[in-house]
Amino acid sequence: MNKKLLGTVLFFGRKDCQYSKRIKNFLKKNSSKFYYIESSKIGEQINLRYNDLTYDYIFCFRSYYILKKNMLKKVKKFAINFHPGPPEFRGTGSVNYAVYENSKFYGCTAHIINEKVDYGKIIDVKRFGIKNIKSISRILNKTHKLMFRQANIIIKKIILNNEFIENQILKNNKLKWSKKIKTLKDLKKFYVIRKNISKKDFLRKIRATSTDYYKPCVYLYGKKFILE
Repeated sequence: MNKKLLGTVLFFGRKDCQYSKRIKNFLKKNSSKFYYIESSKIGEQINLRYNDLTYDYIFCFRSYYILKKNMLKKVKKFAINFHPGPPEFRGTGSVNYAVYENSKFYGCTAHIINEKVDYGKIIDVKRFGIKNIKSISRILNKTHKLMFRQANIIIKKIILNNEFIENQILKNNKLKWSKKIKTLKDLKKFYVIRKNISKKDFLRKIRATSTDYYKPCVYLYGKKFILE
């Protein structure tokens, strides 16, 4: 019996991400033709070496690259993104806003990619409780692990069932994205602590912005001070 394959696949992953590497290896084994592009930072200019090809599927996992209309036109079946956040939180810094708003749950969303960021039809949503998780880094680590499991299951089910994605979209057609979306510019403003902030709001903001790589800041007399 011939092994079922996905066809021609383009995968966008993230540099130095163990889960991107594992998905890449799996897709490579289960595609008739496979192409890979990785990104390492927001706003990075990626050289689309495969721009003249067509694909059966495009998958995006923790990729910074936003697919444009001309690329989406090259997809015969589906372009699918795995978003590190539930539908209530679109765009950049989802986890920061979720923590700041004292959300009880966080998670990840698999969805069809369209021309709007984090707005395509929803395939699947996974959630977990964050009330007792104090660290943003811990929430993100758990999110990325859950995203990997979600991606792994969905890709395997696509291989087994050609109608899986259509069925999932129909099943989850009542799930809707938030109308609000946050940009990188919004997130940079969010990281700035106002001078007249209340103590309660200050503590919420500290919890929602302190990570291993990024810290909140204040501006005084034209100087920027990072809060450790």
